[in-house]
Parts: sequence; C-alpha cells; structure tokens
Amino acid sequence: MIVDKLNNKTLYFKGEVFTELFKQLETYTVDTPNGIYKNHEYFYFKVMTYETMLAPQVIESHRKEVDVQIILSGAETIKLYDDRSVETFKEYDSKSDCQFYKSTDIPHTIINLKPGNMAVFFPDDIHGPQYAIDAKPELIKKIVIKIDETLFS
Repeated sequence: MIVDKLNNKTLYFKGEVFTELFKQLETYTVDTPNGIYKNHEYFYFKVMTYETMLAPQVIESHRKEVDVQIILSGAETIKLYDDRSVETFKEYDSKSDCQFYKSTDIPHTIINLKPGNMAVFFPDDIHGPQYAIDAKPELIKKIVIKIDETLFS
C-alpha cells in the first residue's frame, strides 16, 4: 500500500506506460460521467460517484490488478485489514478480479483520502472503502485506476 500526494506519483510510477496513464488521468474531472474507460492494454479508469456510509459492507482484494484510488470531490475513509482480521465472504472471481470479505477484527490501518492524494492498493492489500469521515456521510466522486499487476514485477 502507498498513500501519498498525487504530485509525488513519479516517485512510485516510472516508465512510458505510467507517463501515458497519468497524462490520460489529467483528462478526467468531476464532470466526467461515471463509467469504465478502457483505452489501454495495461490499465483502465473507473469513474464513480457514491455516498460514503457509516458502516459499508465492501471489503475486497484483487489478484491481477493494482488499484490507484483518487478522490475528485468529497473525502472518504478507507480501512485496511490483514488476512487474520477478515474471513472470506465471497470467493475470488477472476472475471471481476475481486474477492470479498467481512471483518472479524479491527483494521490495522485507517486512511482518509481527500482530493490531491492517492492510495495505491496492491494484490493482497485487503481494503474497505466507502466509510464516511467523522461519521458524516457525503457524496464523493472518485477515480480508481486499475493497472495490470505485471507492470510491477
């Protein structure tokens, strides 16, 4: 997992593919319609709007994709779990590259993600997004960049 300012992206992402990725990212704004934008072999963008919650039910991990999560408006808390503090709720689905969990213990890390920051979740980073900050639900706009994990090996 990486949590940092988006401006520091070149510390972590090097090479032509990532240069192209972040060039494309600049074209997405709060006015971009929700949806999946696939225009590259190694990455795609998911743009979404949702209301953060006090007790969301999404805890997930991936095997083939790395998530770069960026908030365009609003803010959310994301909780991270180790494999001893969750149990499988829904087995891994290779089509969606997702495995879902329910928590059995407290998270080991809690981050607040706001515009200008990024959170990077690698395979095996079990993460639970959609939490309201300070118990105040709000509507957020978010981009999740899904990157083929082979670019990191």
